Amino acid sequence: MQTFYNRVTQPLRSTIDVVAGGALTNKTEYEAYNLIEEMTLTNFQWSSERTQPKRVGGKLELRGISILCSKVYAMS
Repeated sequence: MQTFYNRVTQPLRSTIDVVAGGALTNKTEYEAYNLIEEMTLTNFQWSSERTQPKRVGGKLELRGISILCSKVYAMS
């Protein structure tokens, strides 16, 4: 979990910490994993408009939560 947390972008890390009610690193591994899992499950329930990547200058722009979902999925 520490490796995952250190690899996400600073804005995404800040979002995770807000959801965690403090630094994610202060949670047990079980609590941290469940929190990230809950965030990813909730993300899949949002409207597809929010999760669709947008083209910007010929590149796809991904939202932080989409990146988070893919990293958690890859870990499991």
